[in-house]
Amino acid sequence: MSGPLRRYRVVMHGTETVMRLNEADAERFDGEPIDPVPAAVEPPAKARPAAADKARTAKTKDGGGGG
Repeated sequence: MSGPLRRYRVVMHGTETVMRLNEADAERFDGEPIDPVPAAVEPPAKARPAAADKARTAKTKDGGGGG
């Protein structure tokens, strides 16, 4: 496949379906375009939440050392 992908409505084996095709494949399958502009290949990645602070703390406030 080459070129931008667009959504096309095609009929395959008597069943209507929607496929993302380039222009050459759309002509081959006799597809009817659905989107007026090319569809993005991948959706943008979602931002990840900040990681929790995993720093260790002292077990006692006075610095330990007891006994």
